[in-house]
Amino acid sequence: MILPTPWIERKFDFNFPAGLFPVIVERLRGTVLRLGVMISDLPDGQLSVKTDGKWSVKEVVGHLYDLEELWFGRIEDFLNQKETLRAADMTNTKTATANHNDKPADELLNLFREARNKLITRVQNFDEDTVCMTALHPRLQTPMRLVDSLYFAAEHDDHELTKIRRLLNL
Repeated sequence: MILPTPWIERKFDFNFPAGLFPVIVERLRGTVLRLGVMISDLPDGQLSVKTDGKWSVKEVVGHLYDLEELWFGRIEDFLNQKETLRAADMTNTKTATANHNDKPADELLNLFREARNKLITRVQNFDEDTVCMTALHPRLQTPMRLVDSLYFAAEHDDHELTKIRRLLNL
């Protein structure tokens, strides 16, 4: 079995055309649907199980929701022409303290859906000049366009969905 590369070790090449923007937005839109299919018929107890001290499925879902504030905030950073995007909390304090296992899975999914819909609504009609605005990513120390930031978020979504799939297959 191939283990996924840890997120913090991922490298990114943002060399795709801005014309992929609509595809990336569609991919972001689809995360909630894919996540719902993965967890909708499973009991909350199963989704709350922690293995080897790692997050449970519900905690990963909560983490996806928790990061929506960062993704949305970075869009605002681009629009406000900030030189550097806001940094992520690499200790994930928000997720660690949120007690996501105490919430029903459908509530977590709905919170994520509402936050993701807010992001999609904000970006879906941007023009090419807007999606090509640039700022420095603080951890990667590389300039990225707004479209690259959305791609980065979509890649993170898939990373976390892969983590959920692995947890469900244990």
